[in-house]
Amino acid sequence: MTTLLIDILLALKGADKFGLPLDNLLVDLRRGRHRSLSVPQLESALRDLADRSFTTPVEATLSGTRWRITALGLSALQEEGLA
Repeated sequence: MTTLLIDILLALKGADKFGLPLDNLLVDLRRGRHRSLSVPQLESALRDLADRSFTTPVEATLSGTRWRITALGLSALQEEGLA
């Protein structure tokens, strides 16, 4: 798994069950190790994680789509000693 995917999972772990909108997640990741991350790259990474069932998009009534880590994603972090 790439550092980007791991960093996304860690960011979503911090957001817990509420998740994060794409824009907020992008800003958080750009503050860290992924300064040149683009929206299409982030969307692709999130879809990759969702295909593995590590993340899931959730429709929030007021804020639109938010991304949330799943129990499987939390388990993957724990198995790597990152949670």
